[in-house]
Amino acid sequence: MKVIIPVAGFGTRLRPHTEIRQKCLLPVAGKPVLDHIIEPLISQGFDEIVLITGHLEDQIKKYVRRFDAEFTFARQDEQRGLGHAIFQGLEPSDDPVLIQLGDVIYNLDLTEFCQSSTHKIAVDEVPDTERFGVVEIDKERITRVVEKPKNPHSNLAIVGLYFMTNQKVLYDAILQLMENEITTNSEIQLADAFEWMIGKGDVFQHAKVSKWFDCGIPETFLSTNKALLKPSGLQLDGVVIHEPVSIGTDCRIESSVIGPNVTIMDGVTILNSQVEDSIVLWNAKVENEDVEHEIFFKDSSG
Repeated sequence: MKVIIPVAGFGTRLRPHTEIRQKCLLPVAGKPVLDHIIEPLISQGFDEIVLITGHLEDQIKKYVRRFDAEFTFARQDEQRGLGHAIFQGLEPSDDPVLIQLGDVIYNLDLTEFCQSSTHKIAVDEVPDTERFGVVEIDKERITRVVEKPKNPHSNLAIVGLYFMTNQKVLYDAILQLMENEITTNSEIQLADAFEWMIGKGDVFQHAKVSKWFDCGIPETFLSTNKALLKPSGLQLDGVVIHEPVSIGTDCRIESSVIGPNVTIMDGVTILNSQVEDSIVLWNAKVENEDVEHEIFFKDSSG
């Protein structure tokens, strides 16, 4: 089955990190977000992965060579919204498709999620729907889909996982939006395409998903890192480690306290410092500093 993963965006809410590294290649729990997304897809038998690329696309094309899977790339030349991005990977065919956002990690059986005779949208109850599209339902059936409503009538947020029984109907819906210049916040939205489909009689089911981890903003990046980290069992001379932590290769760590909830990537130097609830990116240097609740990437001597 085809899987479409949009990874074209600039990651503006994670700047400056995303100015030099694609958002999906930033790490949580010891490895890039993209690993957490692609590895389960491969292990669960999804054999056609389409990546929608744009910003820093060469990084992604080079990175995915390490996976034992076939990838297709479709470029989004203009940042015109999620619906526009997904359209680049769709075909006017009757084949099903799974759509998974490139900044959300899921801990669920994706093959089971796709065993449906109707279209399906993954949702969860959230206290604040400002960053999400929401659905309104009648029993199991979705009656309305709204992109980031100002006055929501539901707290069921769309969490970035969608199954379409038929690519063509979604292809046609997004094409209608583009041809008629139907936008929300000046963008071609996936939620508007679903609304158009519902209006034409397509049936959508909602699926409650609780084990999903957002990597869209710094706060959720760090909370996802905390949720996914596991004890490492590492012991380093002169270093106090409070689990869970993940420490990469070729690191120099001396006279420091590390953890809890810390990811340290390869080539990092940490001297006489304390690091907790943070992600330290590749080749960073931390010296005589307290780093807390931070995605740290700079050379602290500069």
